[in-house]
Amino acid sequence: MREERRDLLALAALAALTAAALASRLLFRIDHDEDIDALRFALGVERFDVVALRPHAPYYPVFVAAAKGLALLGATPRAALALVSAASGAAAVAFTALLARDVAGRRAAVFAGVLALASPFLWLSSEKLLSDMAGTAAVTAALWLCARARRPRGAQAAAPAAPLDTAAAAARTRTWALVLLGVGLGVRLSYFPFALACLAVIARGEGGRLAWLARGRDLAAGALAWLVPLVLIATPRDLVATTWVQGLGHFTRWGGTAITVSSPLDRLRGVLWGIWANGLGGAWPDAPAARWLGAPLLIALLAAGALRVASRERAARALREQPELWVSAFAYFLWALLGQNIAFKPRHWLPLVPLLLVAMAAGAAALSAARPAAEGAPRHRALRAAAPFALVAALAAQWLADAISLARQHEAPSPAAAIVRFLRDAGAEQRPVLTRDLDRMIQEGAPGRLPVRVRDDAALVRYVEQAGPGGALITSEALSPEARDALAGRGYTIAIRFARPRSRYVDALWSDLALLEALPAGPPAGGALSRAPRGAPPR
Repeated sequence: MREERRDLLALAALAALTAAALASRLLFRIDHDEDIDALRFALGVERFDVVALRPHAPYYPVFVAAAKGLALLGATPRAALALVSAASGAAAVAFTALLARDVAGRRAAVFAGVLALASPFLWLSSEKLLSDMAGTAAVTAALWLCARARRPRGAQAAAPAAPLDTAAAAARTRTWALVLLGVGLGVRLSYFPFALACLAVIARGEGGRLAWLARGRDLAAGALAWLVPLVLIATPRDLVATTWVQGLGHFTRWGGTAITVSSPLDRLRGVLWGIWANGLGGAWPDAPAARWLGAPLLIALLAAGALRVASRERAARALREQPELWVSAFAYFLWALLGQNIAFKPRHWLPLVPLLLVAMAAGAAALSAARPAAEGAPRHRALRAAAPFALVAALAAQWLADAISLARQHEAPSPAAAIVRFLRDAGAEQRPVLTRDLDRMIQEGAPGRLPVRVRDDAALVRYVEQAGPGGALITSEALSPEARDALAGRGYTIAIRFARPRSRYVDALWSDLALLEALPAGPPAGGALSRAPRGAPPR
């Protein structure tokens, strides 16, 4: 009877956390395109078109289909995307708590749920009109199913749902996990290491060629559910051609991989800044001052999580008990390190954040359950048991304040969106707008303007010279130091025409994007710059 009551209380707490997460994410939702990726998603909801990059490869068909379903019910494309992201954010909170429950018990589930609800990174990611949060929710749900299938039989009595008493039931749970991971590839294909790692771990554990075939079939079933409709809609020829061009560009020119951003220091800094300062809301020189108050709490909880696997025996046991979590997290970390733009886009670390929260929650739960062996232990037991609760509550409070502040900043247009609105509202002007990445946004949002996409510095300088005595407008991500020097050598001055910067914890890539103007020799229209604002690195 006591266990049933605890189960009901656990379900009520989980429902409350999920509802609070959904309400908070919806409260600060936005309805504008922050960047070119968000614009392409909105265009894809209006009319899906592979060749027109509505959206860009790999097309995210499941994510777009979910938003299209809401659009059919009357939501605007951007409202539909916001609803999907917000619901995904709430689901991620719930699945993080469930995962912690099956890994470390009820107490860890409460800790993980509270931390996930308050996490600034999870909250802000749930406000973005992008597929990252939906993909993270799918991955976390699949990992929860894997953890549930491996839970020791003795722990089943504590489960809120029917116990998994048989090997057949555990196998069915793993089947659903792999199917969900296959479907998740249509939400965010770049999370594929989780799918492949879970497939390998499960098939290897079951043993034999037939196991690999059966588990490969499970994963393929989920993937085919969206791949077949995509091929039918897009036609194979267009799909292959467009995907090849986009994939080649991502890995060789502008994707921010280890090929295009090859500096080890830049990538190492991207790991530290992305995971610590963004993913975990840790202190950094330009971060909000309150984060320095939360840093010791965060370090303490991370240390508590690390202590659970501090010895070789504990690490081996953890790997034995939950191999899907460990192997898939390591596989994705390596992929992100080499194949994603982690130097400038911390959102690529997003699917690892729920796992880090689970580790912190498991460590706190272990500390709260530990009993001191020294004399006088009964006197100190209550204090020692309460300390982890205080740590989690204090960090969650600091995170919550930080998350609300970031969400409020996020409601205002991004620097890129603000530039587009400025161009739309500034009146008729014939000067070209030279840009490297904003041409599609300007075409859609400021149709009266003339955006010109420049591929390199020589092309930019040439277009400025051809613009005549009125000069040209330039978005700062297109103006490299070399191009600036070349224009200065030809007698041009660079001035800020419009800028509305925002915290880089809200806009990691284009936080200082500005609209500049290049004018022939003479007094500039705005304040002259000795150095143009730093342009954004390749996407």
